Amino acid sequence: MTRGNQTILVTVGSTLFPSLTCFVLSPTILQLLSSLGIGKLIVQYGKANLPISVVDQLQMDGNGNGSGQIAKLNVIVMRYTDNFERLVHNADAVVSHAGSGSILAVLRQRPMKPLLVVPNESLMDNHQVELANALGQDGYLLVSRIPELETKLKEFFGHWKDKQRDFPPRADTFKNVVNELMGFE
Repeated sequence: MTRGNQTILVTVGSTLFPSLTCFVLSPTILQLLSSLGIGKLIVQYGKANLPISVVDQLQMDGNGNGSGQIAKLNVIVMRYTDNFERLVHNADAVVSHAGSGSILAVLRQRPMKPLLVVPNESLMDNHQVELANALGQDGYLLVSRIPELETKLKEFFGHWKDKQRDFPPRADTFKNVVNELMGFE
């Protein structure tokens, strides 16, 4: 991928995670992504409301989907998608909430996609943090909290992608990580 031609997918799944969507759509982060060589930003934002400043710059339809140019980026927003795997396949990198389904879909993608996971810390009994940290410690993904996300994005698009470990294609690998985390043996 040439500089300025990379696509990043940001996904929150079906949950409400406005702190992530508002953060990645903030002027500071949009400028940062553009400076890091991102040409297209796709944001799957679920139930959240988008910032008015973003909505005003996009052509929106009645279903909450829209597109337009912001900060030299081609920005596409959608509430939901029926074809998540295709979005992942067409992206150069993914920033995701820490839902196990989203993580697994990205890690199983071939060729491997760099994955930055942001656990939604507002969820009760947050096993997302534990799962993300376990997979991060094993080198399969990079983990960030919202307050450190700007710094982590620079690391993610810098040298981290070259250090990411290939996730084993065997289906039981993910199950083993979850079982270990949950104390099942």
